[in-house]
Amino acid sequence: MVPLNTDLVCCQMYERPTSSYICNCKRFIIHDLTFERQYAPYYEARLKTASDLLQRKVSQKWGPSVTVKRLCDVTGSEKVVVIGTIFKHMELHPSILKEISEEHNLIPQPVTEEYTQEDDFLILEDDLQRVVLCGNIDPQTHVTGINIAVLGYTEENGKFFVEDYCYSYVDEPDILPSLSMDKYVLLISGFGLGKADSMFPLQLLIDMITGQVGDSQSHYKFSQLVRVIIAGNSIGKEDPDPFKSRFLTRKSKSATVDSMRMLDDFMSQLVISVAVDIMPGEFDPANHLLPQQPLHPCMFPKSSKYSTFNVVTNPYDATIDGVRFLGTSGQNVRNISAYSKISDPLDALQKTLDWGHIAPIAPDSLNSYPYKDEDPFILSQHPHVYFCGNASTMGYKFSENKSVLMVAIPVFLKTFSAVMLNLRTLEVQPIVVCDVVS
Repeated sequence: MVPLNTDLVCCQMYERPTSSYICNCKRFIIHDLTFERQYAPYYEARLKTASDLLQRKVSQKWGPSVTVKRLCDVTGSEKVVVIGTIFKHMELHPSILKEISEEHNLIPQPVTEEYTQEDDFLILEDDLQRVVLCGNIDPQTHVTGINIAVLGYTEENGKFFVEDYCYSYVDEPDILPSLSMDKYVLLISGFGLGKADSMFPLQLLIDMITGQVGDSQSHYKFSQLVRVIIAGNSIGKEDPDPFKSRFLTRKSKSATVDSMRMLDDFMSQLVISVAVDIMPGEFDPANHLLPQQPLHPCMFPKSSKYSTFNVVTNPYDATIDGVRFLGTSGQNVRNISAYSKISDPLDALQKTLDWGHIAPIAPDSLNSYPYKDEDPFILSQHPHVYFCGNASTMGYKFSENKSVLMVAIPVFLKTFSAVMLNLRTLEVQPIVVCDVVS
């Protein structure tokens, strides 16, 4: 229990309440690091794990008497259910072969951040065969890697006509605990250190949390804050240098070191007062493949001295006072938006809940570690709070079944805002540190 700093006006001391904390990130920790295998076993392990969940959903949706067959056993125009993995055929999908052809002045690839178009189509494949899908399934709302069960029949042209479909069964979250008092968790992302624009707003936020600024009402509110979750991109993206090779992806050493020193200085002020979980992001000095491993404590010589400072994985999974939080630094959501027509981050979060997978598009277009016998991104149970970091704007709403609170955390560097969440009620309170100067 850490006392909040004294209000100099009313000389009133507040003390933070205690909270329970369980880290559920063990499945994202990579112990046996090897890159000798291909990604085919990864997809096989995903489908094998999801098949049981899909079978359960099939029986629930279409009844236990429905016929489930493998693709190689489907004959004629019989109506059957087939379970497999979706592959989305996209002409604009980036390809190293197409990049090489550009260098030889052949067909150039258009420069774009969205790779979907109207003539994209879906293919369903299992461990032996594949078939083109048509009918009542929209390619624009699906991405590669989704495990799915489709109900339909084979047409004369060899395509499988989809009458209906369903995704994996996922258990609902546990009953929300009954807390006797309000406790808060602060969700924030995208400090972008290395840019001067974020220095003052970040210091102001820390002063608000530690009670250095604000009135007595603000002091009391922030005294109920039990944990801060930083969802990636604490270090800013380096501006491109036209004189550097386009194949050089590493940051300059001096810029990264200076930014990390600033981050450690800020975190050391914060962890004196409240517990902090810091996730790596796309631009942070961590491994690029998902799941990103925790930032090394040696990068934080000041902050790591405190037990309230925690380096965690991306994705993040933890239970705070009985409320389970699951989320990412945003790479999965941005990638889904680039390869589909799902542009709203909250809609992308809803889709991943429906699909039963945090990042189905990995490893096709989102770099991921080549697992062999498991897929840690599969959802077996929904969390209470599901978030993504580094969104362009703040957003929050409950999922379609009203059981999961979905939160899009904005980029702090651009919005100077964060999200305050009440653990007792799951009520969201936007925190705006200062106005954005355009």
